Amino acid sequence: MDWTAIRLLYLSELRSALRERSVLINGILVPLLMYPLMMWVMFSGILFVTARFESFASRVEIAGLPAEHRGILDSLDEDGRTGINEVAAPPAGAASAYREEVEERLLAGELDAALIFEATGDPPGNAAVSLLSNGSSDRSRSARGRLERALSAERSAWLERIAARHGLDGAEWQVFDVRSNNLATGRQMGQFLMGMLIPLFFVIMIANGCLYPAIDSTAGERERNTWETTSTLATRRLNVVTAKYLYVATMGTVAGALNAAAMVVSFRSFLGPLFARLGGGDGGGLAFELPLGSLPVLFLTAVLLGALIGAAMMILAAFARTFKEGQSMVTPVILLVVFPVIVLNDPGMAFTPALAGIPVVNVVLLLRQAIAGNVLWLQLGITVLANGAAIVACLWIASRVLRIEEIATGAFEGNFFQFLRRQLRPAGGKA
Repeated sequence: MDWTAIRLLYLSELRSALRERSVLINGILVPLLMYPLMMWVMFSGILFVTARFESFASRVEIAGLPAEHRGILDSLDEDGRTGINEVAAPPAGAASAYREEVEERLLAGELDAALIFEATGDPPGNAAVSLLSNGSSDRSRSARGRLERALSAERSAWLERIAARHGLDGAEWQVFDVRSNNLATGRQMGQFLMGMLIPLFFVIMIANGCLYPAIDSTAGERERNTWETTSTLATRRLNVVTAKYLYVATMGTVAGALNAAAMVVSFRSFLGPLFARLGGGDGGGLAFELPLGSLPVLFLTAVLLGALIGAAMMILAAFARTFKEGQSMVTPVILLVVFPVIVLNDPGMAFTPALAGIPVVNVVLLLRQAIAGNVLWLQLGITVLANGAAIVACLWIASRVLRIEEIATGAFEGNFFQFLRRQLRPAGGKA
């Protein structure tokens, strides 16, 4: 191969890509800007919905509130967003009818939530509490949350008062104590979330980054009637195909790298503050940071995926005569590479040497391990070899396909699978 000619053709393809709007948008702008914009929209939407819920003035009815639990009213008054209608406990014979009447008002939207106290005996204040709400109403769910918080606070205060009457402190009164402790650090939790989300979108963006260059460099040239001019250049067709392939792989690699960088920045800028707000201000201490050691692996996975997906797409796009026809032929490649990622998106799946031999799957699992800061060198070596073999096989097929003049000129009517059937048909066989 003439590498000087390949370099010149490769640079020419890149310059053409920068002038092609669809390639520029799908290969650079979408991977770079989509996730910051998507995260910003999601962040703004959640904050808007949360503020809207918090601004609701809940309509609450409380029946049979014991004197010992008047603190519930104080908690709700401090909230300032709850309108309370306090009623006496219904007589024993009318309790069922009263409950049905409250349920009807809740379903009709006349009431947001209701508390019904039923005294159960000693000590004074012991009661069974029914909290009624309408789960299909946003207002009712918001009111239920406010009542649950007030009930929880009052229950804790009441237990402390009972303990004080018996001369006990809180620790002595607490018979059954459950303490939950997450041993994972905020950084580990952030890496876990990134390991679940980044690989899937990483594969999608690389496939999307390869899609338009692969079609544009084959079917696009035929549609613009420039393929014949390219074929007459004073160099072997293999050099032309190699330059086009390197251009497609480069665009896919760039799309993947930009996408990963944009997602990390988006997680840090939007998801961290979002979890902090929803988690009461601490956000669980989540830290969205990539280990420095994962950056070379991330770049390697982008190169491997870009090279493999680009080669596969060029094979199928070589049979298209128009850009639209190329899109329909190449789309199955995206489904083929995304499907195993979705199916195998299990955080408990071990990255074994056997899985390291499966293209695409091995790259995704390798990327997840790298994000977690745990690179398995044996699996890394197997992954490089397996994907390298798959890339070489695809390039060999592509070179064999484009050597056929009927396909190179676009005269072949059919797709890759029809071409395979014709090639595998025994000599003298019928179509």
